[in-house]
Amino acid sequence: MRFRQYQKDARRISSGLLCLYALAVMSVAGLTAYVTALICSFYIVPPSEGSGIGYSKTIFIVVFAAISAVIIGAGWVRLRQLSAGGHVVAEALGGMRITRGKAGLAERRLLNVVEEMAIASGVRMPKVYVLPDLSLNAFAAGMSENDAVIGITRGAVQGFDRNELQAVVAHEFSHILNGDMRRNMQLCGCLYGLQMITSLGHFFMHGDTGSSLRSGESRGLPTMFLGVVLLCLGFVGSLAASWIQAAISRQREFLADASAVQFTRQSDGLASALYKVAVASHRRLTSPYAAEYAHFMFEGVHEADIFDKLAATHPDIYLRIERLSPFKARRWKKEIREAQSVRTDFFFASSAAYLSDGRSDFSAAEAEYRQKHLSRQTAEAIRAFDPESAGRADELARIAPRHWLSAEGDGERLLVVLACLFAPQASARAAEQVWETAFPLRFAFYRRLSRHPLPQPVHQALLEHLLPSAAALPPDERERLHADLYALVQNETLSPDAAVLWLEAAAWLGWFKPVSDGLSEAQIHNAAIQAVQDWVAEAGRLNPFAARELPHTLHRMAALERRKRLLLSEACCRILAEGGQEDWRTRAQVAVKLYGRKP
Repeated sequence: MRFRQYQKDARRISSGLLCLYALAVMSVAGLTAYVTALICSFYIVPPSEGSGIGYSKTIFIVVFAAISAVIIGAGWVRLRQLSAGGHVVAEALGGMRITRGKAGLAERRLLNVVEEMAIASGVRMPKVYVLPDLSLNAFAAGMSENDAVIGITRGAVQGFDRNELQAVVAHEFSHILNGDMRRNMQLCGCLYGLQMITSLGHFFMHGDTGSSLRSGESRGLPTMFLGVVLLCLGFVGSLAASWIQAAISRQREFLADASAVQFTRQSDGLASALYKVAVASHRRLTSPYAAEYAHFMFEGVHEADIFDKLAATHPDIYLRIERLSPFKARRWKKEIREAQSVRTDFFFASSAAYLSDGRSDFSAAEAEYRQKHLSRQTAEAIRAFDPESAGRADELARIAPRHWLSAEGDGERLLVVLACLFAPQASARAAEQVWETAFPLRFAFYRRLSRHPLPQPVHQALLEHLLPSAAALPPDERERLHADLYALVQNETLSPDAAVLWLEAAAWLGWFKPVSDGLSEAQIHNAAIQAVQDWVAEAGRLNPFAARELPHTLHRMAALERRKRLLLSEACCRILAEGGQEDWRTRAQVAVKLYGRKP
């Protein structure tokens, strides 16, 4: 992707459109004031000076000034309302601010991503709002970096994986840095001023009937005529201004896409997020203020209509994907066009749209419930199996640096934290050789952990604190976490303490579970005993091969009936009692017993 050239082109085109927008606003406002003043000066004339139709320069100047003041004043009042900060837009759309104290796992991941992008872009972390809407969308709003907010829909929080979420947040941060956020707020005020022309037209048509009756039919017709003229000018002017505003927004979206690639150093996440938006059945924001703030959004909030090419606040989504990845655009083109065609049909068939939305509601709610249930289930199982875990959790909350705890529910940060627990030397090498260049945000988080080291006594407590959220990750993220961690472990022999943590994680998360291999009970028993003896013989260390084979062998216990499973577990614990220090023996026995529990 030639994102630097796209950035340059978008800035050049949008600058010209901004000048055109300002000219259109001033022209419409001036023409409206001129026509209104001209009509009034013809008819508000003393009868003695003519037949009732004349011209008064004084009245013309007064009315011209009054109409101009109304337009400018309305725009100024709206800008004053918006100048309170981005939270005005977020709350108008129904957003609720989230904080770490009350955030769920998915929301905590969102806060982590926003925090990382704030560090990467060098701006103050904005407030984060979640909109109660199942569409896939996001926005940035505010007059400056100090009052900026990032808003994201519930559907996006649940529907995007971490890479996609990171790309979308990077897109919104680029709106903050490029000044689009402030510009959008100002354009809202200008357009609101133009809309006052239409309001004045309604007033003159319907709000002055009593005066018309008292003054006679000849005095009422000019007033109604003035109302019609204002309505027409207001409609045409607002429409033209909104089309230019939409054109500006389209160019700034291209710029934001290019800047997001610059922030994240990869385009796959943003392309994948746009693809999900394109094929999603639920796209329309339900807020009554969606149309007013459409140009703030990550993707357009309206279905296709007759004015789609001119009124669209965002470029065609296929074109955006094509600029990011031509190969993926070609691969997804058919699905995207079919989805757009289906949504157009739904636009004209509200009942079909209702049914589609209902399915989306159920799917998102079901996914959120499943995530919370898995996390809660794993946490309860840990507490039930090891009563001392509660005491370790209290110690963890008291002395652990907050950066380590922030990994909960976040697959990317879980990878870094668990890598530091299992293989600290391999993590340091990966940070220097790979993460710094290929994964800059991962590297930045690793550096922060390095500056706040975790005391050794709470390593197990931290692992048990993070395991429930790791179990609740989406399947693809959970598999990727396992694969990345095993790739790191393959470059380092695990220390005795790290080996115990590795075995515990493998037991709770089901790593290296064998498929049914048809071994007899005697073979399962002998293999488990031999694997534990080899572990003790290595003084509790695990080489890269044993890091896979030991949990793989112990998982076979699940094929035994309960009594034989417990007997084998006790036999393994007796072998462990012969080696290592007392504290290590105790923790190793607990880890091995995990594999003998009821699956």
